[in-house]
Amino acid sequence: MNKTAIIFGASLLALSTQVFAAPGDKANTNEIKVTEKGSATFEDPEKGGIGYEWHIKMPHHGAVEIVGSVGGKSSFEPNFRAPNFGWTHTSDWVALELDADAVLEIVIRRQAGVYDAKPPKKDATSTKLSYVTAGASLYPAVSIYSGWDSTTEKEKGSFNPIGNFWSTIQFMDVEYSKEGESMIVYRKYLGAGKYSIDIGGVNALYCTETDACFKGLHGYRATFTTSHIKHVM
Repeated sequence: MNKTAIIFGASLLALSTQVFAAPGDKANTNEIKVTEKGSATFEDPEKGGIGYEWHIKMPHHGAVEIVGSVGGKSSFEPNFRAPNFGWTHTSDWVALELDADAVLEIVIRRQAGVYDAKPPKKDATSTKLSYVTAGASLYPAVSIYSGWDSTTEKEKGSFNPIGNFWSTIQFMDVEYSKEGESMIVYRKYLGAGKYSIDIGGVNALYCTETDACFKGLHGYRATFTTSHIKHVM
């Protein structure tokens, strides 16, 4: 899913208020900041299969933060048939690499002021983009899978956020807003290797069809941290 995205290193969090464009200003598109102990790029490192929005590399001790937007129902669309009730295209997929065994912590919270770039509707040949501000009412969810999808020929529109689906990746865990929380935390000791992380929303659990939070994109801020087990457990 192509959209505006902003990345901060852990040491640059104090600058977060400067990257969101005020009304009438240009939004920052795919701005990237890299920490010394972790890196993130707005790219898909694999051809075919799942369309990854982010590529994150983490050492055994470090932190990276990303900002983006996902569909409020990207992890739970009540009109889909179970078990594939997640939106593949409106969630954000992260291709994560862990350089060493570590405790991985993922914190996902709501973020206001995220701008999304949209191509012009009337003129398909134009390269001029327009920008809209995503909502700020996400009920977040995150699904964790082992491996990257590098063999599936084509991405399908729906997927299973709590189990295996059409991809070659293997389901591991899920964390989501179970009681209407605006922030969720996932923490687990994982071995070195590649993982697929899906960031989405379960707004349909808490919003009715007439609520503004039911439809559309909503901003998120996700922090990825790796640590030695003795420091966080």
